[in-house]
Amino acid sequence: MPGRHAAEVPPRSRRRRVILALVLLVALVVPAAVYARDRGFSLQALMEPEPCSGEVRIEVAAAPEIVEPLRAVTERMAKERVPVDGRCVMFDITAATPREIFTRLSSEAGDVPDLWIPDTWEWVSRTGIPHDRLLSLSPSVAATPLVLATTQAKAEELRDVKDWPTLATAGRMALADAERSGPALSALLAIRRSITDDAEAARRRLGTIILQLIKERVDSLEVELDQARRDGLRRGVPATEQQVVAFRKEHPTADVVPVVPSGGTVLLEYPLVSVLHQKSNRGRIIEAGAALMRYVDAPAGRAAFRKAGFRDYRDQTPPDAAGAVGEVTVLPPVSLDDADDVLRSWAAMSLDTRLLTVVDVSGSMAVAAGDRSRIELARDAAKTALTYFPDKSQVGLWEFAENRDGRRPWRELSAIKPLTAEHRAELNKNLDALPRRTGGGTGLYDTFLAAYRVAQNSYDPTHVNSLVLLTDSCSGAARPSPACANEDTPGISLNQLINTLQLEADPARPIAVILVGIGPQADIAALERIAKVTSGRAYRAKDPQDMESIIIDSLLRRQCGAACE
Repeated sequence: MPGRHAAEVPPRSRRRRVILALVLLVALVVPAAVYARDRGFSLQALMEPEPCSGEVRIEVAAAPEIVEPLRAVTERMAKERVPVDGRCVMFDITAATPREIFTRLSSEAGDVPDLWIPDTWEWVSRTGIPHDRLLSLSPSVAATPLVLATTQAKAEELRDVKDWPTLATAGRMALADAERSGPALSALLAIRRSITDDAEAARRRLGTIILQLIKERVDSLEVELDQARRDGLRRGVPATEQQVVAFRKEHPTADVVPVVPSGGTVLLEYPLVSVLHQKSNRGRIIEAGAALMRYVDAPAGRAAFRKAGFRDYRDQTPPDAAGAVGEVTVLPPVSLDDADDVLRSWAAMSLDTRLLTVVDVSGSMAVAAGDRSRIELARDAAKTALTYFPDKSQVGLWEFAENRDGRRPWRELSAIKPLTAEHRAELNKNLDALPRRTGGGTGLYDTFLAAYRVAQNSYDPTHVNSLVLLTDSCSGAARPSPACANEDTPGISLNQLINTLQLEADPARPIAVILVGIGPQADIAALERIAKVTSGRAYRAKDPQDMESIIIDSLLRRQCGAACE
C-alpha cells in the first residue's frame, strides 16, 4: 500500500524503547515517592489509594488533538474517586495550542496551568522558558509519527523516497508558521535530522530547502488538509499519523494518503510536564500527574488513545485503521542548539523583505570570472535570489558606474515595489540587460552612500530592510590590476564614506547590508570596513558556487547581521 513502510523494528530501536520505559518509570515514581515520604505516605499507599474526601482541582492545558482521549481518562478517574493528598482529584482540561502556553510561560504573563501536554518536546526544551518553571513527569503520554499527507497518485511517486529533504521538495510540502504549528516545526526538525553534513553546511542546506518551500506557505495546515474533502489536496501537507487517521475516519472517500520516508521520521511525543507554582502546591501537582499517568497506562486509558489514532509511546504499535503507516524508523533527536537554530533559520527565511539591489556595471565587470563574466555572475545571482522572495516582498534595482545618470554614478532601473508578476518581469528584463551596459569607472563609495540613504529614508518597520551591493570593488584596490585600470574615478574616499556612515547610522532604522566582492581583484578589506560600520557582512565570490552559498548565508543572517557567528 502506498505510504506504508512496514519493517521489523531494529534492535537499536527496541533498546531505545526499553531505556525510554525506564526513564519514564523514574520520572513517575521518584517524584511521587519523594512527596509520599515527605507527607508520611508509603509508596504502597499511592499504588493502592485510600478513599478520598473533598476535591483538589488540577488545571491541565493539552494540545487540542489529545484532549478527547485525555478527558476519557480523567472522567474515569473522577468516577473512581482517585485521591491526591487525601482529596479526590478533578482535572479541568483545556485545549490550548502549544504556542499559546509557551508564550505565557516564556513571558510570565497570563494564567498558566498546573500540568501541560504540548505536542512535541521542543516546546518544553526550547530557549525562552526559564528552566526552573517546568518539571518533566513523563517523556510521553502518547505518540504519533510525522507523515506527509498527499494524494494516492502522488504517494505512488514518493513511495521509494528515503529522507525528509527529498520528500518535502518532491512532495511540494506546504509550510505553516513553525513558531505556531507542531507539525510544521516537526517537519523542519525531520529535515534537519536527515542532514548529516557539518553544522554550517547543514544550516545552509536547511535554508535552501526552506527557500524552496516558502512559496507553499499557508496560514493553517489543518485548513489545508480539510480542503481535501472538498477540492482535493493541492500540495503535500505535513501532518501526524493521528490527524490522517482521524480525517480518514470522518471522510473515508477523501483522496488522502500518508507517506513517510523509508529512512525514518520523527515522533510527536506529547510529554507531560508540571508547571512549578508556589512550593506549597508542587507535591500535590506532582502526585496528580503521577496518578494521571497510571490511568493513561491502564488498559482502558490505552484503548482511549488508540481509538483516537495515537500509538502507545512504549512500543509504538501502529493503530489498526485507515491512514496508518505501519512500523516506522524513528530518527534520532537533534540537539537543543540545533532545534533553536532550525527556528532561527525559519524565522530568517520567512521574514518579509524590502530590498534594494545595487549592481556594478563598470568596465571591469566584463572581465571573466570562471566560465562567465563578473557581470553575468552578478546578474545570475540577483535573478536566483529573486526567485526566493515571495510576492509580498518589495524589491528595487540600481546599476552604477561612472556618469551613469548625468554626473551621478548610479541610476535607478526599477523602483522598490511589491513583487507582482509585472514587477518581477520588469526586474528580470533589467537584469538581463546589464551585461550589455558595462563601461566606465566605478563610483562605488558615492553609490553606496546614496543607496544607504535611500534605504534609510524609505525604511519600513514591518519588513527587514536590506541593501545588497554586488561589485568587483576595483575603486578600493591599493594596486589596481590591468582589469581595474579604468576605475580611478572622482568622488568621496573610503575614509570619508566610513565617517559619514558613522554619523548617519540610526539604530531605530537598521539596514541589513550585504556586500559581495566579485573576482580576485575585489578589495574585500574595503568592503569589510563598510560592512563593519553598518553592522553588515562582506563576502567574496569567485564562481557561481560561491554566489549560491552567499545568497543562502546572507538570507539566514538577516535577523542578526554581524552578530551571527
